[in-house]
Amino acid sequence: MTQSMGLNAAGAAYHLREQPVNIVDVSTGTILCVVKAGPKTLIQHLKGELLEDTGIPAREQEISDGKYKYRELDFIGASMFKARIQKEEHPELQLRRLSLEEADALDARHNALERIKGGTHLKHLEEVHRDDAEVVMFAMEHTNASELQFAGASVTGDADIMLEALKLSTTSMYYISEALWSDRSFVKGAMCIDGQLLGASRVPKEWRSDVEVVLLACMNDGYALQFAAEELRNNRSIVLAAVSQRGTALMYASEELKGDYDVVLDAVRDNRMAIVHAKNGLRDDDDIRAAAGQGPSEKWNDKEKVDAIKKKFSELDVNGDGYLSYEELKTLLTKGNPDMKEDEIKLLYNELDSHSDGRVDFHEFCDFLFSG
Repeated sequence: MTQSMGLNAAGAAYHLREQPVNIVDVSTGTILCVVKAGPKTLIQHLKGELLEDTGIPAREQEISDGKYKYRELDFIGASMFKARIQKEEHPELQLRRLSLEEADALDARHNALERIKGGTHLKHLEEVHRDDAEVVMFAMEHTNASELQFAGASVTGDADIMLEALKLSTTSMYYISEALWSDRSFVKGAMCIDGQLLGASRVPKEWRSDVEVVLLACMNDGYALQFAAEELRNNRSIVLAAVSQRGTALMYASEELKGDYDVVLDAVRDNRMAIVHAKNGLRDDDDIRAAAGQGPSEKWNDKEKVDAIKKKFSELDVNGDGYLSYEELKTLLTKGNPDMKEDEIKLLYNELDSHSDGRVDFHEFCDFLFSG
């Protein structure tokens, strides 16, 4: 079989070009015909060929590959061909003949999609289309996530469809059935899409105390740690997951774990700025400082060093008002690290601003440098 089909690694590229594809009747499993097609063959064109070969009108043809049902403007794609090559099988697609009622419904769906393309909103479509997941998702893609508010309950209550909606836009969360947000399996799926959803008002706070949910959220986005219940911010596995994904998430860990050597080292290895959140003298640890790109620690305990800090503060205080502004700190940090993210700068500035008055004076600056 391998020789006759030529299905080997060397010929793989050839087999992704147009080649014979079996069209199999879904109900009987028999081969209806063989067409020549490739990854870039449009289903619409394929249906034209099948009309000639089988006599089945294009509107009554439902073409699929396994569970996936192709749409009119889909390309066949490479995945089907590659899967068959790996199994040393001929490429094949399934064909089911639709009833007249099913064909009418499909035509109505296509008409609805065309209306959406033309600017019609979901709320102006018939109820049958607002209950059609394909139409709803199409409306979201071509307008925005707010279209979901007009979808039928059968759509907004379907876990698989709503996870796809979240992938399109997390704003979808406001229109998802409340019952789904109480479903642990759905919530876990949502956290894998965007960990920050853990802190969303729409998501029940009970999940912030669920170890597995919080762990998934932190693995997706380290900053999700800020929304975790207090006891979980002291959970070593969760904090390690968070800082490994985003080092500066260390600031949301418990005081105890900010002083945990391995946690801090992992955080600093991901992001050098994480060292500013280390406690228990770990800012002075040579290995951690090396991971942060700093030299061996020196204690700031003499007048000469303090004077040097005063001089540095004056240099940073560009407008000379005696305070270090956010913009002044941002200019300094981005000069040394142009890729530094805005939210990381804000986190650092908030750490410096111990008085929480929106500005940093010299004493706060010194306290920050001397704290450990």
